[in-house]
Amino acid sequence: MTQQTGERVLAVGAHIDDEVLGAGGALAEHRAAGHAVTLLLLSSSVTSRPGSDGADVQAHRIECARKVAALYEADLILKDFSDNAFDTVPQLRVTQSIEDVVHAWNPTIVYSHSTADLSRDHRIVAEATAAATRPHPGSSVRTVLAWEVRSATEWGIERAFRPAWFQPLSADAVALRRQALEIYGSELRPWPHSRSLEALDAQLLTRGAQIGVEAAEAFEVVRHQHALIRPQG
Repeated sequence: MTQQTGERVLAVGAHIDDEVLGAGGALAEHRAAGHAVTLLLLSSSVTSRPGSDGADVQAHRIECARKVAALYEADLILKDFSDNAFDTVPQLRVTQSIEDVVHAWNPTIVYSHSTADLSRDHRIVAEATAAATRPHPGSSVRTVLAWEVRSATEWGIERAFRPAWFQPLSADAVALRRQALEIYGSELRPWPHSRSLEALDAQLLTRGAQIGVEAAEAFEVVRHQHALIRPQG
């Protein structure tokens, strides 16, 4: 087990696999740095997939999530919201599910979805995470970042995803992210789908080229507390 130091990181995903699609490389860098990581995944169901054996598929997804959490040496928290139906429950319930984990675990960095997303589930979780991490005196949360999820964020229609935070990725981080994606292989699609391994690898190269490195992940900044000039006295 990596010795835990420094940051406490919380990744909030609407669905199982969102955490790797959105921040799989960044979470690998946190793991390498010895930071404590918790994965909060709000839905493991497959209610939006007609024709599949829901119970068997759900059990498989949960087992995959456990393997991924072990790979990242992370704690895993699973909730029971229904896939593609987050808008059928009060948003306060979603917010409180996230807020409870924030209060219990005191993260310093929180990753979650962007509101620039086609998925209604993703947008609801983005808004709920912003509410659950709103700043107040004594809050542990200093940074809230919003990720992009291929085959969802790039298809959003209300606004474009506009990243301002880029995390360079080492070769080891890229490799660990690839391992996690392969665990979630049943969620991937063949090339040229935007959720193919080839497209997901290309995304890292594109984001890396934007900042002059080999590979990177990009995030929108929801909130970041950092004093360039500290007040005197």
